[in-house]
Amino acid sequence: MARIGRKLATGLAAVLALQGCLASSQGVRQVGIYDLASERLSGAESVQVADAPGFAELSVLVTVGVDGKVVQAKALDNRGKLDPAPGLAAVRAWTFRPQMFEGQPVEAVGSVKIHYRMPEIEPDKSVPFPQGAPGDVEIMLERSACYGSCPAYQVAIRGDGAVRFSSEQKNFDGTEAEVHRAYMGDGLLWPGVHEAQIDPKAVADLIARFRAAHFMGLKDEYQAQVTDNPYYALTLRIGGVTKRVTDYVGDMVGMPASVTELEKAVDAVAGTARWVRGNGETVALMKKEGLDFRSEDAAAMVLAATRLNYRGRNGGDVRALITAAIGEGLDLSMPVNMTPAGTRKTMRPIGAAIAGYAADVGDGALFDEMARRGAVARMSKAELGKALADGAGCNVSIARALVAAGADPKATGNDGNALNAIRKSWGPCNDAERGVRAEMAQILVASGVPLEARDDLGWTPLMGCDDPDMAAILLKAGANPNARDDEGTAPILSVDDDRVALLLLRAGADPKAKDDNGTVRDQAAKYHWPATLAWLDAHGIK
Repeated sequence: MARIGRKLATGLAAVLALQGCLASSQGVRQVGIYDLASERLSGAESVQVADAPGFAELSVLVTVGVDGKVVQAKALDNRGKLDPAPGLAAVRAWTFRPQMFEGQPVEAVGSVKIHYRMPEIEPDKSVPFPQGAPGDVEIMLERSACYGSCPAYQVAIRGDGAVRFSSEQKNFDGTEAEVHRAYMGDGLLWPGVHEAQIDPKAVADLIARFRAAHFMGLKDEYQAQVTDNPYYALTLRIGGVTKRVTDYVGDMVGMPASVTELEKAVDAVAGTARWVRGNGETVALMKKEGLDFRSEDAAAMVLAATRLNYRGRNGGDVRALITAAIGEGLDLSMPVNMTPAGTRKTMRPIGAAIAGYAADVGDGALFDEMARRGAVARMSKAELGKALADGAGCNVSIARALVAAGADPKATGNDGNALNAIRKSWGPCNDAERGVRAEMAQILVASGVPLEARDDLGWTPLMGCDDPDMAAILLKAGANPNARDDEGTAPILSVDDDRVALLLLRAGADPKAKDDNGTVRDQAAKYHWPATLAWLDAHGIK
């Protein structure tokens, strides 16, 4: 660890030194940024247009000044034959994070998308909202399965605060939702029928929200012409009147946003999270129903909760569930089956499984707690290596801890090694703050993760890398700027970011490289890379 620490101490300085050594004598004033939209600070991401065809979008080429304000915006791809004027007006009002390159402020160029939406269809506000005593009030929310892991259930709230949750009925019989449910499952941690009691005042407040949304004046159905999505339905029964509103990607066809807000409100008031994905309250309820948290069943339930919350979608709730389960006696050494039903069992301690989950989603607090309780020490060499190879959740402290625990830097996971994993735009570093991917790369390089390992595309970590700081680290460490994948594509023809392409050229990448998609100049023109085009011009490369 001391050797790694000494290497890391000079890591970022080395990156700056690389960029300085590779820099041309003339400063760069304008760069192309691949994911420029991620640098947006303010501005509407959609416009409402009367004849918008569903989820239509307009691609816009934007030039951003050094102050972060839009200097120029022009339409690019307009396949939907949209009126570009409202979209361009919206984009021109955006503000962006001011960009720096090699320590200097620069203009940024990139393609962004502005979405076109149908205007919301206003409810008929003349429809009266009925009155009813608490005993004559019921609110129901139904959610269906989808082609994925959407939870399928029904929850009803009575005016007196009685709550009934059920996964045993067909909510949308006769639709593809029930087919999805048959094949994909109900997506629930704790299926079945459950009852609870909440404060009647919370129900009264919820009814007030239905009244404010003019629920009785909404259309009965908002259904987009798409497939494989979940169905939702809200039903209000009050004063002898019943109103049901079905939502199938309704925001695509003018459904008011208030409907989605009401759906979320019903879930929150009813507390469906305790049954759907699980939280700290789930443990107390299961204990009340007789679950022994020292048992195999309890360990299996915790494992199921981690898998339902893949990539940390409900990380806080899962951490609360695990913490509560440990408090009730969960045995972290209890073996659980890690493989799907119908396959050969692979038994591992639940503590090791939790530690692996924490590493996967980047939950440093949970990982540290598992380490403190000895669960990380129970992880096998293969588990440690896989956790590192899959990117350690793009968490610097977890990456360090895995290496310290004995993870093999050369290990490969689902898609190459750890550097391959963090480079990917859809990988564990996708939503990380600026600079984290580079810090991760520095740690991994210092730990001995190979620079030329290949993923399933035959790409090295440098290929497809659109983070200039990470690219600089890899190049400084000796990554080959002229490596080729299985189809002969070089790194410079695999990236989408102007700054990375420029760094590659300065590091010796072949400026005359070409593949089936053309030359470096072809790519620079296609993706709007002003800095790369300027370099090619300066070096006489056609």
